[in-house]
Amino acid sequence: MQLRNQLLALSLVTLLLPYSGWRLVQELENFLREGEEDALLASAKTLALALPKAYQLELEQARGQVLPLRQLITEPILDGYLTDWPEPSQSLEFEAGEVKTAGAGLKLNVLAGRHGSHFYLALKVTNPGAVRATTFNTGIAQVEQRAGVMLYLQTRRAQRGFMIATEAPGPLTVSSLAATGNRLQAAWVDTADGYQLELVLPEDVERLSVGVIAPAVGERVGSGEHFAGTLQGRTPEQWLELPSRDAGMAQWLARVVPDKSRAWLVQSAGWVMADSGPNQTAGESDLTWVQRMIYQAVADSRMQLRNNQPDWPVRLQSIAVQTALTGTDGKLWSRDAESAAVFNRVAVPVVLQGNLLGAMVLETSSEGLLLLTNRALGRLSFIALLLVVVLGAGLWLFATRLSRRVQKLSAAVSYAMDDTGCAPKLPVTGTRDELGELARNTEKLLRAVAEYTRYLQKLAGRLSHELKTPLAITRSSLDNLASQKLDSQAQQYLLRAREGVDRQAAIVAAMSEAQQLEGAIRAQEWECINLGAMLGHCVAAYRSVHPERKINLCLPATECELRCAPELLAQALDKLVDNAVTLSALDCPIDIALQTEAGASLISVTNSGTQLPDVLPEQLFDSLVSMREKQGRGRHLGLGLYIVRLVAEAHGGMVNARNLADGKGVVFTIRLSAS
Repeated sequence: MQLRNQLLALSLVTLLLPYSGWRLVQELENFLREGEEDALLASAKTLALALPKAYQLELEQARGQVLPLRQLITEPILDGYLTDWPEPSQSLEFEAGEVKTAGAGLKLNVLAGRHGSHFYLALKVTNPGAVRATTFNTGIAQVEQRAGVMLYLQTRRAQRGFMIATEAPGPLTVSSLAATGNRLQAAWVDTADGYQLELVLPEDVERLSVGVIAPAVGERVGSGEHFAGTLQGRTPEQWLELPSRDAGMAQWLARVVPDKSRAWLVQSAGWVMADSGPNQTAGESDLTWVQRMIYQAVADSRMQLRNNQPDWPVRLQSIAVQTALTGTDGKLWSRDAESAAVFNRVAVPVVLQGNLLGAMVLETSSEGLLLLTNRALGRLSFIALLLVVVLGAGLWLFATRLSRRVQKLSAAVSYAMDDTGCAPKLPVTGTRDELGELARNTEKLLRAVAEYTRYLQKLAGRLSHELKTPLAITRSSLDNLASQKLDSQAQQYLLRAREGVDRQAAIVAAMSEAQQLEGAIRAQEWECINLGAMLGHCVAAYRSVHPERKINLCLPATECELRCAPELLAQALDKLVDNAVTLSALDCPIDIALQTEAGASLISVTNSGTQLPDVLPEQLFDSLVSMREKQGRGRHLGLGLYIVRLVAEAHGGMVNARNLADGKGVVFTIRLSAS
């Protein structure tokens, strides 16, 4: 991995900063929730203690069976249908006490509501029997014997009973069973599984008792009748209280409830006695969908989802309310599934003289908390992300600059690693950091290597020059000694001395050849020749010199014209062929080939039977380097391939060596530039 990528990866550690901020915001969210929860509990307890005496007494009276009054947003149309009644599923339900074939599943659902100063009653009768009341009542003159609904109303002044029965559905006027009394306006409608009733109640009604009478199949009256409701037969057995018959309690709650909150007063069974009304600002929000999404990520995902709640609930049965109705403070956090809104609901018990009467319930939306958390999160996230970006960009730029300096230094060192003997000049040596110190020390090392390279380059010429005179003296002395009369042992010593001198002379001749070639390259005359023809002449000469060897030549179909120094190329080819001959067996062929490609000509010499030693390929072409194994014939100083490299470089090219793919030979290739 590159240096700047390593530092960039290291900069990812700075992501711990926004993560820490994220955790901090979550802790802030929990702290704010706890504070809001405590404040809301304190407000609920204050309202419970401040509940007026009259409302406490009314709450105490509602400890029994009550018929809750729901708030009717619009005045219901008296048609027998319940479509204009809110939450019709929240109702009192009564079933027949005795289940028989004729009245199996008889059920009565009772709903009550208030709109302004008027009270309304809705009754839904299910499974009243195979014979409907409208059919059964035909021809029955006595009202008390008819099938239908018995209703008893009790006011401050009197108690009245009503038998609601009809021979046909539709609007009807119901008269009291007594000779004098009020009349009730009602509407009757048959349904698929029974019938429904809507009635307008008197404004002074306090409680009521209601029941449904279902006829039996094949019977008119008597033991075949079935009942469901609060009646015992056709007489009241249990009364249903109508709590909060005026809006005073709800108006008091609306005045004292905290801002942006909603309050309910519920009796011991969870039925709502008073409601402060929906919070008008609950649906307003200054948050965008992005902020809400971020808040949902911060908020506790395990928080309970909020159920769809009616605008005017009739009964509260949440965990917080149930807990408060057992005498303990209850609290519940819930969140909306679609938006980021979080709701806090608390409930405290209302106790009078040691008796649990009900509960005071308060609920508020966390919109203010949400806004505060989002502001904190937004600022912290912006600062954290800005720091991460700045630090990451800074580290990346620093790493890029450092990487470029290292690359420049590496390129300069690579360029200086040649055998020209030139003193290198490295970059970044003027800086005072560790990289500058490394560059200065590397420059000193390369300068020493360059001086040593120049020394090695001149060593062969100096040795050949200095050894010529001692060799000449030694040879003349041996010649003079050979003219003397010597015994056989002395003659043997003389022969060995001559062989040693000859070897030394060959070494000096080889070193002189390399030095002379370096000078000849500069003075050589260049001409344009047919390279294929030149190779043909050379191969013909090699075949005549080595008739026992098979030397092949492969030329391209087209002529290859090249401006070059023919003598130098022939000398370089001589060295390569000599290597191939001396380092391979007699039965191994030698292949010489010429290839052309864009901007260059390639001369290759291939022989089988040997492989390159395990050294760097470029070291094979250094001066005074010999990698021949002992089985190679003759003495070698390692100047042959060095001469080949000098010739290739003089022609603007290069030479390389590699083993064959099958591992059974080696190929040397001279690449000559066409320009």
